[in-house]
Amino acid sequence: MKKYFYQQKGLVISAVFINISAAGFMAYIAVILRDILDIAIALDMEGFRNMLFFSAIYFPIVACTYYLADALNAQLTSKIIRNIRKDVFQGMMRQEMSQFQLVNSADYISALTNDIKLLEENYLTPLINLIYQIVTPILSIGIMFYLGRIMAVFMLTALIFIIVIPALFGGAIQKRQKNLSQEMSLFTIKIKDIFSGFEVIKSYQINTHIDNQFTKQNNTIFKSKLSLDYLYALTTTVSMMLGLLSQAGTIFFSAYLIIQGNLTAGTLLSLVQVSGQIIAPIQVIADSFPKIKGSKTIVDRLENFYTQQSHNSGNITGTFDTSLTIKNLEYTYPNQESPVLKNIHFTFEKNKKYVLIGKSGCGKTTLTKALIGHLDNYKGEILYDQVELKDLSEESIGTLSSMIHQNVYMFDEDIEQNICLYNAYEKTKLFSVIEESGVSVFLNENRTIKTKVGENGANLSGGERQRIAVARALIQNKPILILDEGTAAIDKQTAYDIENRLLKSKELTLITITHSLEINLLRRYDEVIYMEDGNIIEHGPLDNLMKLKGELYDYIAA
Repeated sequence: MKKYFYQQKGLVISAVFINISAAGFMAYIAVILRDILDIAIALDMEGFRNMLFFSAIYFPIVACTYYLADALNAQLTSKIIRNIRKDVFQGMMRQEMSQFQLVNSADYISALTNDIKLLEENYLTPLINLIYQIVTPILSIGIMFYLGRIMAVFMLTALIFIIVIPALFGGAIQKRQKNLSQEMSLFTIKIKDIFSGFEVIKSYQINTHIDNQFTKQNNTIFKSKLSLDYLYALTTTVSMMLGLLSQAGTIFFSAYLIIQGNLTAGTLLSLVQVSGQIIAPIQVIADSFPKIKGSKTIVDRLENFYTQQSHNSGNITGTFDTSLTIKNLEYTYPNQESPVLKNIHFTFEKNKKYVLIGKSGCGKTTLTKALIGHLDNYKGEILYDQVELKDLSEESIGTLSSMIHQNVYMFDEDIEQNICLYNAYEKTKLFSVIEESGVSVFLNENRTIKTKVGENGANLSGGERQRIAVARALIQNKPILILDEGTAAIDKQTAYDIENRLLKSKELTLITITHSLEINLLRRYDEVIYMEDGNIIEHGPLDNLMKLKGELYDYIAA
């Protein structure tokens, strides 16, 4: 957290200076009140006029300084929160695909919303306000020593109890704060899950069950938040009672000194005022320390996000001029014992066409994910023109390949942006890929490329989303295209036309994953790769493999 204050060091210095000034002005009010009352009791009209003129100038200055201090504190808090949220988001986005998918996306949302809010309310705001809250009682105690040393010693003794006793609640607050953060994260995950499954909920009429789940989670958060608020209320009450006892003690002791003739009425008023300026900030400090300490778990959690680094630390610019070679490739998903890819050897040659075939779960998609850098901690080698994938820069890896999935994600933007992905392309190129991908089929006067697609393409059919995904890949014109059941939701003729066009492209290395066993299309590929249980069992031209009557032959015949 220190770096965020350092980033705003100019604002921090200004805020500290103004807060100290505001605290000094407020502390001196006790002396002014003493002088006004003593002048009034002495019936000194000239002194009264002077004090009235002085006060007319002084109090507006105090108000302006106090406002400026609050404004600077708010600006400092807002800028730090903005920077933390930005760094947390960027840390999340720096993760490898396999890293990112280990955490439910709703947990990321919870961190960027709930945790940031808790950090602001219970850590950052109290911490920044401490500048004013600490300086005010220090200066006020100085005023109190000026007014009477005995009273100052009495107040200092009382302050020890006011600070120490509420601080004892810090550990319990930290525990309950952590619990609330976890419950808020689970609640966000549940809500996202419910909204994502809305169609299923309606179709199968499980509203009552879902309502019970929501109610249970909502009640859990209610109890967790209430438990924390009760503890905050207890610390505030203890602080308040100790403060009241201290102020009452000050008044009674001062009154006793007046009776003894050792104190003036003006000094009594001044002591009452200055004791309030000591007690009130100290109560805030006493309340703030448990909150700040209790927020450590939130700070650690957010820090864990914004310090995330990509596992790919390479800086070599990747090329694909000749081949993509796999040697001894093995990969095991996190939290699993058995590898999903086992000792794979293969070479993909530039501009050739390959098709991956095999039963579901045999490792086809995992293999292609490894090729494009979406998996880390694999064993073996993935070589682009004899350069290891891990040595390539993340940016250059992204320029080498694109992938079309069966389940296509659409941003809540228009059709054009979902094709171009916020990049600028010439209109002739855009309309060319719109035609080639079949997107033009569903465009008309009412639905243009500027039409919004809705949340995850809610306004489109599955086939329309896949056509956009094909156009998205084609317009980027990368040397490697991976088609992971990318035309499965399109009608057979359109799917055939798209795949046929890709097979004809002389400047494209195509790797297709398919469950379709259309023999005429399979013959068009340079090699058919048959996978089983994480291994490449057979590979070669289709007719050659069929003559062998091996594993692929049995699979197709079945």
